[in-house]
Amino acid sequence: MDFEWNPDKAALNLEKHGVSFQEAATVFNDPLSMTFPDPDHSIGESRYVMIGLSRFGQLLVVAHTDR
Repeated sequence: MDFEWNPDKAALNLEKHGVSFQEAATVFNDPLSMTFPDPDHSIGESRYVMIGLSRFGQLLVVAHTDR
């Protein structure tokens, strides 16, 4: 699986939440993660919210789209 993100948004996320997008991407490897549709934020493309553990054991909520 490949990931892409805006570098400026990634820097802001790290500053605001203390979590890098690289760490957030590891939630996709959590076999117990759960993914839900996010229709309230799906304008022009389907968006999803995933809840799971990062490789560092942090419980994270990750908003994403599939392309």
